[in-house]
Amino acid sequence: MQVLSSPGLGELLRYVGELIDRGAEEVYASLGMSYRPRYTPVLRAMSDGASTVTDITNRTHVTQSAISQTVGLMVADELLEREQLHDGRMSGLRLTDKGRGLVEQLEPHWEVTFAAVVDLEREIGFPIRRVLADTASVLERTGFADRIRAARQHKEQPTVLPAQGGTQGKNWFDRGGLAYARFRPEYPDRLAMFLAALAPAADLAVDVGCGTGQLTAQLAPYFRATIGLDPSAEQIEHAQPQQGVRYVRAPAEKLAVPDRSAALITAAQAVHWFDRPAFYSEVRRIAVESAVLALISYGVVQLEPDLADRFDRFYRDEIGPYWPPERKLVDSGYTDLDFPFEEYPAPPMRITKDWNLNEVLGYLSTWSAVRRVDDAGKPEVLHAFAEELTDLWGDPMKPRQVSWPVNMRIGIV
Repeated sequence: MQVLSSPGLGELLRYVGELIDRGAEEVYASLGMSYRPRYTPVLRAMSDGASTVTDITNRTHVTQSAISQTVGLMVADELLEREQLHDGRMSGLRLTDKGRGLVEQLEPHWEVTFAAVVDLEREIGFPIRRVLADTASVLERTGFADRIRAARQHKEQPTVLPAQGGTQGKNWFDRGGLAYARFRPEYPDRLAMFLAALAPAADLAVDVGCGTGQLTAQLAPYFRATIGLDPSAEQIEHAQPQQGVRYVRAPAEKLAVPDRSAALITAAQAVHWFDRPAFYSEVRRIAVESAVLALISYGVVQLEPDLADRFDRFYRDEIGPYWPPERKLVDSGYTDLDFPFEEYPAPPMRITKDWNLNEVLGYLSTWSAVRRVDDAGKPEVLHAFAEELTDLWGDPMKPRQVSWPVNMRIGIV
């Protein structure tokens, strides 16, 4: 797989850092200040009470060696001075008069800098600080070296497809919430931003039928609190913990949410399973004035043209009779759904992924119709499709584009 045509993650992070530092240096120069941006984390940490290199490292998440080097430069510039702590065990740090004067001069600049960051996030349509913080948290749990080793091991393993004779293959018959969490496509980031902008307040968002929390997690950066509700204990078990998100096992017809508290209520790929009159009654109970209700679904997956005919025959003819009746509501984009609310127009959106063959088959394994075919004792239908799709695909590790149309009914409660 060719990966050299675009910059890597490290290159992009370094380049963005350089652009930010370059802009900061330009502003400092315009203010007549001879100042290095690398001093900022140290000064802010010390203003917040840090008094040792270890304290600063813990508060800034910059490596201890980098902080030590920066502290050395700041001592040379007479911004810091070292002192012996009362316990005699560590060398402490304190700001000099020159350092304290510099902090007083910089504090108004830091305020406008954060305002500039907020403006940057608005323009790119992405909560970049939250994304970077979440990325750091995940990498702290599983380091990037471990992830590279796992990717190498995965690449070296042969592709495992469903075998003839009903033997279960990798992913295809995996029925648990873990498979759902791994293979379900994520909604586009602009969906959460659009819904949050439409909501009348940012106090609470409630995602009903949340599954493993795909949309719940995307809403969280925009609200002070987010609740994900699902009746399945297994789905809740596999939901990824996130700051500001609480997952609760509860049905759509009896929401574990206080009255008049939710500014946004969502149900993604779920409302066709609900007792809708009971759910709508609960929505009215928990909604604040002018709250937004968004019923979201994504339509049938669309494959590249040379795969489309075989997939359409599989979806329509071979597993079509095994879909529950509710699936028709998804196929119609919820246009036939009863929806007793004042409607708000929804912008067009799509989900697009680059998946290899195993990822596509893993996604199809989460479909209820696929599981029903297997339960009906007809796994040969699945195996035949998998083998024919493999022949059409070519290199099974080659990524191909798959996409889904995002459909919405949006109401003002």
